[in-house]
Amino acid sequence: MPRLSGLLVTLALAAACDRATDPVDTSALSAAFATGAKTVDPGALTPVPAPPTVAECRADGRWIVCHTTLTIELVNEPLVDVPAVPCGTIYETSTDIRHGIRWYNAADSIIVKRHVTQSAEGTWSLSPDGSGPTARLQASGNWYDSDYADPNDLSSGTGAAHGEVKILAPGYGRIIQIAGLDDPEGNHHGLFRLADDPTVAAELCAALTR
Repeated sequence: MPRLSGLLVTLALAAACDRATDPVDTSALSAAFATGAKTVDPGALTPVPAPPTVAECRADGRWIVCHTTLTIELVNEPLVDVPAVPCGTIYETSTDIRHGIRWYNAADSIIVKRHVTQSAEGTWSLSPDGSGPTARLQASGNWYDSDYADPNDLSSGTGAAHGEVKILAPGYGRIIQIAGLDDPEGNHHGLFRLADDPTVAAELCAALTR
């Protein structure tokens, strides 16, 4: 989901949604958890929800359903794969929280499909210690995936994703913005405004040196 930042890549490149499967009523799943379905060891599943992902898994009829949480925190992380801007290296400080639901086949404990929602906030700066002017980063999105070519590689699934990532600064509004839908064929439908555009790069630099 190349890394423009952990947030930009997730929403720009995530592939996720089983078109043959309607989204599941998550309220029903929560009720199943509350009624005491049998707890399942996440380590017995394929793939294992690997740390730092936290997972709670329970048997529910034909499914093993896992509720997962992943928190990614960056502190003054240099974004080396962001398209170069003339004013220098960009450093990101952010908190990215992702809540997921995974459905595993109860017969063989192999993943069948997954749904993830994401919410993130942070800042961009030209300073290695985060001082000086900053631009604000906001991201939200969700995606489904299924039909994994390799169940141990969740990126091998097919589907679609939608959401928005934006970089904002006072007096400049939205400088960078990715918003819309990425379809199962990998096409983006919506806005895609990044710093590889010289006009956008100049605006970002102006905001970070104001």
